[in-house]
Amino acid sequence: MKKLLAASLMFVSSFSFAATQTWDFHNSSTQQSLNRAVVPNSISLSDTDNTMSVTMTSWSASSSQNIYQSELWLSIWGTLVFSSRSDDHFVDNNGTFEFILLSFDSDVELSGINISNYSNDSDISIAAFDSNPFEGGSAMTRWSQVSNYALASSSFSNAASVGLNQYYSLDSGVNSNKATAGVSASYWLIGAYNSAFGGGLDSRLDNIKFGGLTTKTSAPPPSNQVSAPATASLFAATLLLLAGRRMRSNK
Repeated sequence: MKKLLAASLMFVSSFSFAATQTWDFHNSSTQQSLNRAVVPNSISLSDTDNTMSVTMTSWSASSSQNIYQSELWLSIWGTLVFSSRSDDHFVDNNGTFEFILLSFDSDVELSGINISNYSNDSDISIAAFDSNPFEGGSAMTRWSQVSNYALASSSFSNAASVGLNQYYSLDSGVNSNKATAGVSASYWLIGAYNSAFGGGLDSRLDNIKFGGLTTKTSAPPPSNQVSAPATASLFAATLLLLAGRRMRSNK
């Protein structure tokens, strides 16, 4: 009977509804010429199950420059950011710190990141925001301002260490104590490592192509099913009734 009651408690406590989304940043139809003028742009796409959407833009600046919008591509190799005509086609910190701003249509937790290609090193920084840090009356012009404006920010070392085209966890295991773990926001910034976002990592060149993301959202139970509290209460009441009958039969 004790085992049955313990199971009931585990059943009741396990009712939490969440959904996971996977985002693919590869695009086989992207123009292949890489020598071109920088044209600031935005890219919109849906997750692989077509349940949510995100708008992506890229932003660049050295430590002493004002931040400006750069050019973003989704290619067969993953994400490419161009901050100048001769720029390496990575998201990198080679003279200019490059980041991608993700604007989701609802709050999400950023739980995993895929590195599809890298050169030299693959340290990354991420940050969460409740509004676009590059727009409005309080638009940020320095990376230190952006970091201070964030709800939370974290840096991660060797994000490609688990292997290319595998998801690097940003919220569990050794990363479960990071400031961004469990944080839910509509705006997320991802890019090559920038010391303004903490971490104290190796300052070697980080040149990265992001292949995709995994995110998590809180989700209500399906409308055509009994709600979790009602189901849990019914289950608990049934167990108590069975326990009472068993006690009376043992007298």
